Amino acid sequence: MNTAETKRQRSIAVVGAGIVGAATALALAAEGHAVTVIDRGEVGAATSFGNAGGIVGGAVTPTATPGVIRSIPSYLFDRNGAAVLRPAYVFQALPWLARFIAAGRPARVAAIAAALHPLVSSAMHAHQALAGLSDALGFIKLVGWLKVYGSEAAFSKTALERELMTRHGINFSILDAGEIADLEPKLNKDAYHCGLFQPDSGFVNYPMRLAQAYFNGALLRGARYIQQNVQEIKPLNDGGISVRTEQATHRFDSVVIATGAWSKQFATQLGDQVSLDTERGYHISLALTDGPLLTRPVGFPEKDCVLSPMHDGITVVSGDELAGLTAAPDFRRIRALMPFVNSVLPGTRLQTVQREWMGHRPSTPDSLPVIGRSARCKNVFYAFGHGHLGLTLSAITAQLIAGMVGGRAEPFDLTPYRINRF
Repeated sequence: MNTAETKRQRSIAVVGAGIVGAATALALAAEGHAVTVIDRGEVGAATSFGNAGGIVGGAVTPTATPGVIRSIPSYLFDRNGAAVLRPAYVFQALPWLARFIAAGRPARVAAIAAALHPLVSSAMHAHQALAGLSDALGFIKLVGWLKVYGSEAAFSKTALERELMTRHGINFSILDAGEIADLEPKLNKDAYHCGLFQPDSGFVNYPMRLAQAYFNGALLRGARYIQQNVQEIKPLNDGGISVRTEQATHRFDSVVIATGAWSKQFATQLGDQVSLDTERGYHISLALTDGPLLTRPVGFPEKDCVLSPMHDGITVVSGDELAGLTAAPDFRRIRALMPFVNSVLPGTRLQTVQREWMGHRPSTPDSLPVIGRSARCKNVFYAFGHGHLGLTLSAITAQLIAGMVGGRAEPFDLTPYRINRF
């Protein structure tokens, strides 16, 4: 991109109004670009709505690890497990699974962790910068990220995670039962033996509101919103990009594709190959009681669930299901967790279920997002595939995209996130 291009205002469509799209719209609008966000739904109301609220600055361990790879057979045969591959989806998932298995080799795990580190370690500062532009600093609480373990045997399984965090200088501590009780006194003291705590991580108890705050910050800087379903994205002979919805066709100088698990169709239209699937996640929301039960999200890895004190009550987040974009949700597994939830956080026995929800995590097999230009069209930028780290990585992704559009030097090596790695 030449100097004249970087200095003039560009018309940019951000396709997708989740947390990544909203953050990207703000970052671009703050640099003076004419931003149009296009999505069929309400801002922040889809996959971004139902996560556990963590901004986890130490999340360097990829999803695929040797231990997880050894557990893959149980995904097929244990219908009650937290991680499930639906039999009807096996053949569609095979190419993604093959790459996932390859990503779980020790050497690849080390390389992926090294690639995740500059993203996650920049995540909190990036959010604070965008929150400062959108009057949203109060939405992010610096309360840390806590995981607890019921036995020494369970804790011993975190050896790889601890080694990777140590290697990359992540600030974490190992807590005994008394220290956990000091942090979260309303947890059942018989429910844990020890824990891992990342004190520098943040928490957003209303992720949809943060997405909307970022979007409103973009609106105040001249952005606009088109609530329509995008059907086609196509490069034009003059260097512009055409975005066709069911109602109209719009022309832009550049387009950012931030449609999460639905991004593959647009990459394919543009001639880029990507390995992307959806790890469907579930939550159950329990209505507020008279007082708070938790201060921060608490993970229970042995049960593959997180309990989060959200704005409207405790939310139980669990599930990792490969079943595609169209299959009906199956709430049986997360419902089966409720006796466990009641036992570890006794105050939830007084709460009633107010919502059951399922969302589509946009996941690559190597746990790395797709951030960067299309390999086929220089004016199309990708910002998707964040898997379990959509909220965590949304703001740093937005800053990186704004830097690319503005022609600035890369703050670190972005090669691992390019779409041509597939």
